[in-house]
Amino acid sequence: FMIALMNLQGELENVLEENQDMDVQKELLECYFQVRTFLNIADLVDENYVVYTYHDEEQRFHIRLFCVNPANNLQQCICKGNSAVFFSATLLPISYYKRLLGSGDGQDYAIYIDSPFPEENRKLLISREVSSRYKRRGYQEYQKFASYIYCVVHKKPGNYMIFFPSYQMMEEVWKAYQEKITEQEKTQYQMQNAGMSEQEKEEFLERFNGEDGAVVGFCVMGGVFSEGIDLLGEKLIGAIIIGTGIPGIGVEREILMQYYDKEDGSGFDYAYRYPGMNKVLQAAGRVIRTDKDRGVILLLDDRFLMYEYRQLFPREWSSYQICTLADIENHLESFWEGES
Repeated sequence: FMIALMNLQGELENVLEENQDMDVQKELLECYFQVRTFLNIADLVDENYVVYTYHDEEQRFHIRLFCVNPANNLQQCICKGNSAVFFSATLLPISYYKRLLGSGDGQDYAIYIDSPFPEENRKLLISREVSSRYKRRGYQEYQKFASYIYCVVHKKPGNYMIFFPSYQMMEEVWKAYQEKITEQEKTQYQMQNAGMSEQEKEEFLERFNGEDGAVVGFCVMGGVFSEGIDLLGEKLIGAIIIGTGIPGIGVEREILMQYYDKEDGSGFDYAYRYPGMNKVLQAAGRVIRTDKDRGVILLLDDRFLMYEYRQLFPREWSSYQICTLADIENHLESFWEGES
């Protein structure tokens, strides 16, 4: 197959040199660059790649050169400079990222800087009553999620973001939540849609900047609204995160799990747990953006209390408290009454 592609690349180069017609050039150039890119990547294929094939929904054949371990490729780029610094608030666990980023010799430094923000400005609550596990999903569980959301957004009216593991679950919880809304409801609600245009995204965020009352956004974890946005002060006073962010099962996730299981038995962590927790940290990070911000973070999934997840918490999350529907209002009241 590679030899055939190399022959095709040569033929395309000849045709492009001989034919200066702009329409022909435009039509062939995209194909030429795709072939060249594929061949360039093929030169890198080694034990850190898995080559697999599949047919898509239209029965078209695909061949994929999947880099399951990018460390070697990244290290070759990094070595071209004198040094490199990777900086992020979500590089946890650090051993995972050091391995993926090419630090395999143990010579690189990792520095953990404590949060500069006052701990008393953040209330971190975890519920053990609910779970987003597939076997637990259903009307009763969605009602519990809806009850938690209702308690939080009505105890202290303001702007909140609710993060879900999928659009489907978001819609199901929204249906359950609507049963709690009364005609006197003053809070405004909006939902993230798949395939939103740039203008729609801007309009979604702009409502949090307005002065038209409390706004609650239903969003998807790992999406455009869970990272890279700054809603300071009263523009966002809380985030509710449903589920542990575990990616959906797919071919490449399973390949990653098999690869790292063979390496050291950490397949599930590398393919699912760590990427999922990264999304959780990003979503939670929307709440406290300055030393003046105050806000609530509520994690709704009993798995957050498992050791495997607690060891992934940043240091500033050590003061978390466990809550139930019966006592969450007390937790929230004591926090918000402490406002200066």
